[in-house]
Amino acid sequence: MKNIIIAVTLTLVIALSLMATGCSPNYDSMIADSTKAIEKSPDDAEAYRERASAWEEKGDYDQAIADYSKAIELDQSDINLYYLRGYLYSEKGDYDQAIADCTKAIEIDRDDANAYYFRARAWEKKGNIDKAIKDCGKALEVNRQVWMDAILYKYRAGLWLKIGKDRRYREDLAKAQELSDYVDEGRVLPD
Repeated sequence: MKNIIIAVTLTLVIALSLMATGCSPNYDSMIADSTKAIEKSPDDAEAYRERASAWEEKGDYDQAIADYSKAIELDQSDINLYYLRGYLYSEKGDYDQAIADCTKAIEIDRDDANAYYFRARAWEKKGNIDKAIKDCGKALEVNRQVWMDAILYKYRAGLWLKIGKDRRYREDLAKAQELSDYVDEGRVLPD
């Protein structure tokens, strides 16, 4: 999990620095490189995962889902593949499949805040705010990063507001703001 967060953070830092300098990541090149890696080693789940990520960044969710599916076929123990594919299903409006993928990730490893968070988002989009709140609470229970707690509390605050729980909204928003004092652009600041 820690390696995934580091990889995602590094990818974002590179992308943001390239954008700041007027450049943008060349996703076509990333897809071509991943395709070559797959041709050399068709059982390389990581190559499918990398290509899926590039397809996702290009906005081609169908191709990304296909590559995540192949990566899952090759490595059924990688929970990240399930919730990443679940996120894409949710973005496409297939909330039941998104929930199923995130649930599978949770079944493999109950201590993954991302799986609960992405499932909460799918529940919310499906209209079941109570289940979204429950999953967000579970994500807060298992999460181990201050910066993500800030995001989770802010997200749950919005859910409370949707169902008219103003006091709960204010409590979670205050927690998010308090935690945000320790967070700067995804990095935890010293106390």
